Amino acid sequence: MRAVLLDGTRPDTRTAAVIGLLSASGTLPQFDPEIPWTGQVASRSKEFEQGQWEAKAAASAIIRTMTAIMVSGVAAEVAATRT
Repeated sequence: MRAVLLDGTRPDTRTAAVIGLLSASGTLPQFDPEIPWTGQVASRSKEFEQGQWEAKAAASAIIRTMTAIMVSGVAAEVAATRT
């Protein structure tokens, strides 16, 4: 992954999918903290995120999950203020 993100090496399918999934989940920087997470590296990881259908599905699932969590929190807050 390091070579792909830093040097522009062409990845195999598995590596591209892993980069895309980690990028979509927002956990790519924690995966390898020694990689300098510059704008160029972030842009490259987003390219994989957008180019892999698995990553798009993961990103969509993450967004739906976070939305559900926020809605639940708001609903609980509203219910608490009514009592």
